[in-house]
Amino acid sequence: MKTDITLETWLGEQEADVKGSSLKTYKSYERVHIRPFLGHLYLAEITTKKQRAFKKQLCESLADKTVRDILSYLRTLLKRAKQKGYTVCIKTPKTAVEWREKEVPDFQEHKALSEKLRHSQKPVDMGILLAMSTGLRLGEVLGLRVKDVDLRASVLHVRANRQRIYDPKTNTYPVREQTPKTQKSCRSIPLHPALKNALAHYLKNMGNPDKEKPLIANRQGRAYDARTLQRRFQAVKKELGLRPGVTFHSLRHSFATRALELGASIHTLSELLGHSSVAFTLNTYGHSVTEQKRLEMEKIAKCF
Repeated sequence: MKTDITLETWLGEQEADVKGSSLKTYKSYERVHIRPFLGHLYLAEITTKKQRAFKKQLCESLADKTVRDILSYLRTLLKRAKQKGYTVCIKTPKTAVEWREKEVPDFQEHKALSEKLRHSQKPVDMGILLAMSTGLRLGEVLGLRVKDVDLRASVLHVRANRQRIYDPKTNTYPVREQTPKTQKSCRSIPLHPALKNALAHYLKNMGNPDKEKPLIANRQGRAYDARTLQRRFQAVKKELGLRPGVTFHSLRHSFATRALELGASIHTLSELLGHSSVAFTLNTYGHSVTEQKRLEMEKIAKCF
């Protein structure tokens, strides 16, 4: 076995082997939670008891899912140390995450939001409309370029994800364009007529833009920051009286819910959302499928 070192030292020896966006999250876990509570301890001192105490502290202020994710990352760090020959305890306490139904705009709210945004020429409003009409993630909306809109084929191509990352070389958090979240996140989404018309009008209003230019850009031609779209959505949400629990990411869930309500197959929905597998889609939206089946069974019951 190797000579013991502190967790702080071990963290300093780790090399980035994940995307910058994921690394940003992990660095946040380290800075805010792991280093302050466990960083000073030698690896062998991070016992199950210490990890339980760490979990207890996390549970006092964080959601169960966040606690689970932090403990999962800690376990990964400790497993790597064990593989390198250090004495460690990898019996990290588990955290049960209670499933909660996501708050999404209902049909009338979805329709009112769409109606307002379709008649706007503001780039930020087009960004919101694209998210709710196609199920794109916020980073995918910001990663779109003019060339990704194919009006002739009525298709929107998703090829990039623009978000804030952590750069270990400079120890900064710049906004960068990356490849999409997974291989299946690279996808082509058919444009329905209303969205196609809105995009055609939007592009016409842009004049003759450079094909490489960000689709959702400010007057200087630079892509907007995620927080700008989120602030705009909050303003529109307040104006329309949408429920406080509805977030920008709720638009993705709203798209999925409306699609299932209208009879889309779970396989098709999985491809449209760019999920890594149909199983993940079913796990996320299975309750909507079950409810849809229940409604269909009620129709069938009228025959008996």
